[in-house]
Amino acid sequence: MTGEKFRRLQERLSDPLLSALTLTLAIVMFLIAPLQAAGVIAAHHFGIVFAVVLVAAVFIVSRSALALAGIVISLALIVLSTVLRLRQTSLLDVYLDATAWLITGVTLSLVVARAVFAPGRVTFHRVIGAVLLYLTIGLIFMALFCFVELRAPHSFGGFAPLQDDLTVAANLIYFSFVTLTSVGYGDIVPVHPIARGLANIEAIIGQLYPATLLARLVTLELEHRRRS
Repeated sequence: MTGEKFRRLQERLSDPLLSALTLTLAIVMFLIAPLQAAGVIAAHHFGIVFAVVLVAAVFIVSRSALALAGIVISLALIVLSTVLRLRQTSLLDVYLDATAWLITGVTLSLVVARAVFAPGRVTFHRVIGAVLLYLTIGLIFMALFCFVELRAPHSFGGFAPLQDDLTVAANLIYFSFVTLTSVGYGDIVPVHPIARGLANIEAIIGQLYPATLLARLVTLELEHRRRS
C-alpha cells in the first residue's frame, strides 16, 4: 500500500519536480558556486545545497532502480565529503564531490534524455527537461575536468592548483559552460592533452545539441498532431 501511494505521489509530482530540479540545479551552479568561490558562503554549504538537489532528483528517477541507486550513492558521497570537510579539509573531499557530480550528471542525463526524446506530445515540462539535460551535460564535463586537474595538476591555465575550498567548482562550472556554449573567453584554457580533448568533445556536443533537440521536438509535435 505504501509503495502504491509513493508511486501515485511520484506520478503527480514528477513533472513539477522536473521544473523545480532544473531551477535548483541552475541556482546551485550559477549562484551558490560563485558565492562560495567569492567567500560569501562556506564550502560545506555548497555540498548541503547540492544534496537538496539530489533529494529532489530521487522522485524523478525513482521508477528506475539503477538510476535511484546512482542518485543515492551520489547523495551518500556528498554527505560524506561534507562531514569530512567539517572535520578536516583535504583533496579527498574534492574527489568525493567530483565523483558525486559525475554520477549525478550521467544518471540524470540518461533518465531525462529518455523522457525528453520519447514519443508523445511536446509539453512545457518536456522543454524544461531539455534545459535540465543541457545543464547535466555541463555538470558531467565539470566533473571530468576536475578529475583531470586532480590527476595532472596545472592541466588548465588561468586558476590556482586545487584546494579543498570548492573554488574549483565555480571555476570549472564557468569553464565547462563557456566551452559548451562555444563562447571561449580565453581566461581559463586547457593545457593538458586530455583536458583539450574533453573540451573539444564538449564544444561539439554544445553545437549539435540545440539543432538535434529542435529537430526531435518538431518531429514529435508533428507526429502527435497527425495522430490527434
